[in-house]
Amino acid sequence: MVRAWPNWNWGLIDTDAPFVATRRIWRSLAFRTRFGPAVTAINRHVLQNLPAAPVELIWVDKGVCLWPETIRRLRRLAKRLIYYTPDTSFLHNQSRFFNRTIDLYDLVVTTKSQEVATFQRLIPPERLLLVTQTYDRLLHYPRCSFADKRPEAVLIGLCEPSREECVATLLDGGIAVRVAGHGWQRFVRRHQGNRLLCYEGVGVFGERYSQLLSAASVGLGLLTHRFLELHTTRTLEIPACGTVLATPRTPETVEMFGAHEALFFDTYSELSRRIATVLSDPRQLQTLAEAGRERVLAQPWDNDSLVSQIVQRVR
Repeated sequence: MVRAWPNWNWGLIDTDAPFVATRRIWRSLAFRTRFGPAVTAINRHVLQNLPAAPVELIWVDKGVCLWPETIRRLRRLAKRLIYYTPDTSFLHNQSRFFNRTIDLYDLVVTTKSQEVATFQRLIPPERLLLVTQTYDRLLHYPRCSFADKRPEAVLIGLCEPSREECVATLLDGGIAVRVAGHGWQRFVRRHQGNRLLCYEGVGVFGERYSQLLSAASVGLGLLTHRFLELHTTRTLEIPACGTVLATPRTPETVEMFGAHEALFFDTYSELSRRIATVLSDPRQLQTLAEAGRERVLAQPWDNDSLVSQIVQRVR
């Protein structure tokens, strides 16, 4: 945010600090019920660190654990009050607190087109803004030359049955796959001894995340099957890192990228064949990767552009 509006005096209230300071059982309870000591700690931290004088704008980022009384306090302080979430608000990640305070916001920003109709039943259409997911220009960029890339596909994210099926299909097709994220341990044990599979561990974030994406030839921008998802942050982060994006065909992904800018697929067997084809043709692979990155850089899909768009809207 500071990069987007350098002349503004931005302040940050980091709710992660009081959250992670509580016991794991209370964090789990907060995730599942929005109740317990972790929720109390978050709200106390916010209330204790609010500015004394009114401010031009307050941005609430995924404030699903903020009590209604906390939001009302923010409302009194802020000339403009914004709510932003890159996650679902009604299909998953529901919050009774948010549902009770949504009408207090001047603008609600969502990345989930499938929830627009639900939002519009709760607030006027002019107070809702649908945007894409975003990437960080200072973090998501190529870390190596194209010639130094590994001839593999990379998948960073939570292990789900559909994603296990995808990786297994690629391995059966002779494609090397590197995975990282929560829940992959059992899958890795089942495929122990398969030299095509490499496991990078559970926690892959920040610089290491971008390095793994950059080093691979193809990045798997798979979507969750827990709910209807039409694109994700990896849809942008992968091509921003100079790696070919392999993504399911959805109304949103085909609108964001052309056929010469991403590797689209409908089935995992089709994906396996398409990856095998481009891995055998380095020139085609490089052309696809460069076109995808150029597409991302040409669009206002980075964090700073998002902040500018939202602040301009409420001004």
